[in-house]
Amino acid sequence: MPYLDVHLDADLAVTLDEDRPGTLAKALGCVSQAGINIDGYAEIGGVVHVLSPDLRAAHTCLEQSHFRIVQEHRVVVVAVADEPGAAARVFQKLAESHINIKYSYLATRNRLVIATDNSDAAIKVLTTGPDAVTRHAPQRLAEP
Repeated sequence: MPYLDVHLDADLAVTLDEDRPGTLAKALGCVSQAGINIDGYAEIGGVVHVLSPDLRAAHTCLEQSHFRIVQEHRVVVVAVADEPGAAARVFQKLAESHINIKYSYLATRNRLVIATDNSDAAIKVLTTGPDAVTRHAPQRLAEP
């Protein structure tokens, strides 16, 4: 297995009240105009999940632009190789340990963002044992 990084981070979920052209651009634009980088995002059904190295600033920016924050969730961020089956191996390892995946999306630099029902257990499963898929790195952000 490739020697890759895994760490805990926080994901911010924001509602887009209007389903019309430009709403997603407005949400992501306000963050970028504030000079805040977005490491990953996914928009599904009017909810945008945002991964940022400065989540507090992104939270403030979005609230000030009148977007409604609906949740902050601890997520596991896993760097995976750019090869067939890389993500499937991570998901299978979690499944074998009975860890449910609530949602997942791909972030920059080929990293999986995974919200689970037990992020601490997910980190342990992915980073320990002879068949660990990754190495553990320090948690990047404080817990939400």
